[in-house]
Amino acid sequence: MTASIRLGVISVIALSLSACGGGGSDSGTGGGGSSPVTSSTIIKNAKDYSPARLNTAASSIANAQYKGKTTNAEVDLELVQHAFNLLFSDSGMALPELAEQDFSDDVKNGAIKKTYACDQGGNVSYDGKISGDSTGIIAMSYQNCWLYSNGVAISGSTAIAIESVSDSNVEYSMYFDNLKWTYEGTPYTLSGLVSFKEGFDATSGNYQVETYQNVAFNIGSEQYKLEGDFDMSPYSGDSISHVEVDVYIGSAGKLVIELDSADDFPPYMYSGEMTVSGDKTAALLFEQGPIRYMEDTDNDGNYDVGTYISNIYDLLDGSLTDKTLVAVSDMSLPPMVYAPDYYSWETVDATTPITVSSVYYYDEDTSYEDLAISYRWYINGNLVEDVSGDTLPAYRATVNDLVEVALVVSDSANTVESDRTTIVLSDAPAQVVFENLPESVLPGDYVEFNAIISDPDRGDNQGVATLVSAPSGATINENGLISWQVPGSQLFKTQRFAFNFSTGEDDADVVGTYVSVTNNEVQELARSGIEVPKLNNAMAIGDFDHDGDNEVLTTDSQNRVFLLSYQNGSYSQSWMYPYLFEQGGNVKQVLSTDINDDGYLDILVISSHTISLITNINEAATTLMETDSYIHSAILGDIDNDGDDELAYLYSNSDYRDADNIVVIDIASPEAPLFTFTADGIADIALGNVDDDPQLELVTNSGLVYDLESGANQWFLGSGFGSSYVTVGDINDDGVGEIVGADNWNYIYVYSAQDKSQITSIENFNTCDISAGKLTADSAPVLLVGDCQWGNIHAMKLTNNTLSSVFTVDMVDHGSASLTLGDADNDGLNELLWGTGITHSGEDLLVTADVTATSATVKATATTEQLDSFNAAGWADLYPGDERAVFFVPSTGNGYDGSKVLLMDSTGNYTTSEEISSNWDNSRIAVTNDYNNDGAGDLFLPSAETYDGSFAAMQLNDFSIQYEITGEYSNNITVIKSFDFNNDGFDDAVFVDDRTLKAVDVNNQVMLATYTMPQYFRDFDIVTMDGNVYVALSTGDDSTQLLKPTASGFSIQASTNTSCARLAFINADSDPTAELACYKRSGRSLVLFDVTDDSLNQTSEVSLEMEIVDMVANPLTNSEQTLLVTGENDEQHWENYGSSRLGEMTVEGSMIWQSPALIGSPRSYSMHARKSAQGNLEVMMATARAMYWLGRPQ
Repeated sequence: MTASIRLGVISVIALSLSACGGGGSDSGTGGGGSSPVTSSTIIKNAKDYSPARLNTAASSIANAQYKGKTTNAEVDLELVQHAFNLLFSDSGMALPELAEQDFSDDVKNGAIKKTYACDQGGNVSYDGKISGDSTGIIAMSYQNCWLYSNGVAISGSTAIAIESVSDSNVEYSMYFDNLKWTYEGTPYTLSGLVSFKEGFDATSGNYQVETYQNVAFNIGSEQYKLEGDFDMSPYSGDSISHVEVDVYIGSAGKLVIELDSADDFPPYMYSGEMTVSGDKTAALLFEQGPIRYMEDTDNDGNYDVGTYISNIYDLLDGSLTDKTLVAVSDMSLPPMVYAPDYYSWETVDATTPITVSSVYYYDEDTSYEDLAISYRWYINGNLVEDVSGDTLPAYRATVNDLVEVALVVSDSANTVESDRTTIVLSDAPAQVVFENLPESVLPGDYVEFNAIISDPDRGDNQGVATLVSAPSGATINENGLISWQVPGSQLFKTQRFAFNFSTGEDDADVVGTYVSVTNNEVQELARSGIEVPKLNNAMAIGDFDHDGDNEVLTTDSQNRVFLLSYQNGSYSQSWMYPYLFEQGGNVKQVLSTDINDDGYLDILVISSHTISLITNINEAATTLMETDSYIHSAILGDIDNDGDDELAYLYSNSDYRDADNIVVIDIASPEAPLFTFTADGIADIALGNVDDDPQLELVTNSGLVYDLESGANQWFLGSGFGSSYVTVGDINDDGVGEIVGADNWNYIYVYSAQDKSQITSIENFNTCDISAGKLTADSAPVLLVGDCQWGNIHAMKLTNNTLSSVFTVDMVDHGSASLTLGDADNDGLNELLWGTGITHSGEDLLVTADVTATSATVKATATTEQLDSFNAAGWADLYPGDERAVFFVPSTGNGYDGSKVLLMDSTGNYTTSEEISSNWDNSRIAVTNDYNNDGAGDLFLPSAETYDGSFAAMQLNDFSIQYEITGEYSNNITVIKSFDFNNDGFDDAVFVDDRTLKAVDVNNQVMLATYTMPQYFRDFDIVTMDGNVYVALSTGDDSTQLLKPTASGFSIQASTNTSCARLAFINADSDPTAELACYKRSGRSLVLFDVTDDSLNQTSEVSLEMEIVDMVANPLTNSEQTLLVTGENDEQHWENYGSSRLGEMTVEGSMIWQSPALIGSPRSYSMHARKSAQGNLEVMMATARAMYWLGRPQ
């Protein structure tokens, strides 16, 4: 299709005709008799009439065809937009290409008269005369002519008259009589004439085209008529440069339109003007950027009102209905708006809320804060009326819907909608809903509930679910009723049991869901190294375990919360919360107060997005509140003197800048804030009584003081109290608290809120923390200051409005955090505690100093050591009946010191060895045994010095090395297993050294066998079947082998082209022989092999939803065994912040149960399981950040 009736396709027709010139006769004058001839007849017999007669006839036909309004149209913005598009855009009249036939060979003696078949159906008849000077007239009659080049069938009459042709000019006219076609379902009818004068203009030096049009056309049910002049430039795509035309629109009336565009060509104009006159005059002024639209409402020649259109694309395709006309003097440039950004790192489907962000918008004459933004969501092109925010709620769109969103920005006069961003939805998985499931399910319960399966994309229930897998003791009947005898024991306080369903259809997806079973009597044993907080106000001292002695409550400011007990001159970790508090966020602080009024301190854990409460350390935490914002810090205080503390917390929408909001809540009802304050640039807050009323005030470092009875601002110091820190304390002992602020660099300031003035200041090079408190029960409060870098801890008092030193004590290491006063060692006197080492890469230390009213002395023996990470090695008896859980610590001192061995008893008390080796190659896998059967447990472990890999056997009761194989730089001890390799009744060491598998009889100090791998090592496992030892070994990218020991090496019994990241022998069926489970990281699948003496036969492969890091056979049964697996709980692979889950899985890949999120990333070769004396599952495992002993007898 050609774009519109104004285009130069007609000139192409004229040139093709002139090329066919011949020696024919001149044109007829027509009208040889007196009989009246209709206009249609004249067009059909065009060769018999002069161009003048043809012009009159075509104009008559056009005038007769148009039957719409002829009065002046009521001009408005939408009508002007319609007229502009009608004349200049590609969405106007689409004219089929005409005169496509090559008739040059059919011109005889200057005449053509022939009917041509059209290539897709119908025909066209040519009848005309062509003279020797290339002038002539031809009529063309179309009878349902369908040409491939047009894609439409044309009917009706046309004619062309070429009046003059020269080397530089040509004049011709085209006539239409009821020419009809249908395009994309819309019928078109065209009648009238178009006359062309084109050629070289000597004055301007340009080739120009002048056209006169008098045409009527119908598009669908609307009628149009155009009469006027168009000037075109054929060297710019036949673009129009000047227009003077009367436009009649059937439903509106007459418009007089004039356009001048000297430098640009419509529709893509960046200069020029178009005026439209009807009942009033309007104008479009084209400029670089927005287009100005104005109306002369009173026809006095001056424009009165107007608005801006964002750009030419809005004029062509946009909706202008929401434009508001304002006085010309009040016109405002419209905002520039870009399409919203959408980044989805996860699958988006019908169940997913979809959130976008506004990337960029601006307004040249309106400030950013005065712009209003909203969003328009479209589903299949239809506006979602009730959603104007950045999030489309779940269940609004389905997999086959087209979802689009645009950013809408408004100033006082304009509303601009951006281009749309398209969002593709994936197929949503089916969902299972439980009905009649009890709110609380306990171990040993018998429960019945229904399962209903549905497809979110279909929006309907599909009926009764088919049970694919479930925990032991669960069945389902034909009505979907599940009966379940809940297991009586579990490893965790909250354990999620998996139920997997399908619709029962072939190839239907399996849908999993969980039922949580809660048992607070379960006591997971979790421990870690002693860490220190990196943030302030993150330690507390009190009796949290109700044993009558104080403990130190603290955190590592990442994901661990624990208690430290002071015993025999040092601290030990007496409790650690075993679960992650918040997915994807960090613990900021731990605070303490008696929330439930039971006379004991409770624990508040402040995380990035949550506040959690622990009222009993033997029970799981509850979540008090959650927020999408980022919590920076919090502080407790009894603001209303009712005996119960309230909580104030500081937050913003980013974790990387100062906060701007403060909320004060009653902890019992956090959903209803008591006060909310908004201010910029807040780094720290404090609570205290800084005036003479009984209520506390809220103080910010930025200089604000709020009364917490009324919420009124009592003081605003514009310069702030300090750039980084603020605290409140009565440091001059006058009964009213002073405000103390501190810069991170330079100064500490003291202020009186009563006088609203600065009392004093003191220079301090670099401050990391300030707080206030009493050093002893009968002394006045002092100001405590912790330096940064290699500084000191200071105590100061305010005397005669001057700060003076009480004492200064060495900080011990680099930086300080969380200065805390309390009786940590239960001697009846306060100690001062702080964390240090936190601002360099070395070891972090908890430092304790005994304090008096005038002095501080560091307790050297109480300074802690830092254990970096852990690997579980197994259980061992130090002496018969004296069992320990053994963990290998690959490095200590934040990576600066070497490996240690840690022994933990069933109460959680642990001891560590001296440094074993520097272990710079970070070997980390060790395994317990009693290799010499003397009743005293031993440990096979790596003992690398610097990068020289070595293997050692250690006796655990005295940490003595009994045997060692030293190595060189090329040695690298990775996986170590303990196994009776030679069937002599003594455990041997089987380990990997770089690319060599070695078996060593440690008791007799003999090398039993070696095997050099053809590719790099992945994993191995070892088993005895039918009295023979077999090793499964996976290497490289595509090889797993079954090896059998020989006299001094191994023979390859079988191999398969499968790469296994983890291997485990398991008896998955009911026969006595083992199967081999293989986890393939590529593709994330679980493969099962049947094992014989000389074969590995794959029996199954299933895709998994989780990535397995560690797996062992479940020891509760000897046949039909399941797997115990650990895996990442999130995508945060940096081990300090990651989390993991432990679960039980069938060899078919179905999860049976799963733990809550555990602290730290999972470690491979760091899980051991056994059947306890009571017949229950017992597991010890380690993550990168914690040690766990689970299922231990209580």
